[in-house]
Amino acid sequence: MFVYGVSFIDVHRVVRDVSDALYDGNISVRTGEDRTNGAGPRATFTLRANDTTGPGAKGSASAFGKGTGPKGRRRTISACWHTHYDVLAELFARFPTARVVTKIATYTAPTFRDRALETSYLNVGSELFPATAPDCCECDHADYVDDFDSAPTSDAMRPDTDVDYFLHELDRVLAEH
Repeated sequence: MFVYGVSFIDVHRVVRDVSDALYDGNISVRTGEDRTNGAGPRATFTLRANDTTGPGAKGSASAFGKGTGPKGRRRTISACWHTHYDVLAELFARFPTARVVTKIATYTAPTFRDRALETSYLNVGSELFPATAPDCCECDHADYVDDFDSAPTSDAMRPDTDVDYFLHELDRVLAEH
């Protein structure tokens, strides 16, 4: 994911603090890069679980019963949806002007919770064996979705084309000014 307005060092600090507080130190930055330039601090990063049996580890989106992971899924080193949610929530708490762009959504502090919860409804499995991202782990879902009962809206998702994305970002910037 891309984060604007936050340095790579600060991303590491946020991940470390969330990992220690909520995931027994099992989460770390898997890959990343400092992309700070004249426009300000920015970075890219992905999250990983150090131990695939530990808290915050994601199971595969494949069919049930194929592995020893959460709900019979194969184990992966990827961090689960809840881990990403917790890291980004802390990132926005510390850096309220940050903007995060992922493949499926663009987040800002004011829109983060609603947009992130809407992504929890996306199918990450197959058509034959559908699964949502929160279904692929053993985390307690009640803390995240207890007051969120609506289906996702299309404006939470990142547009498919570069032109659509540019127009969406232009509208966002013009609305802020």
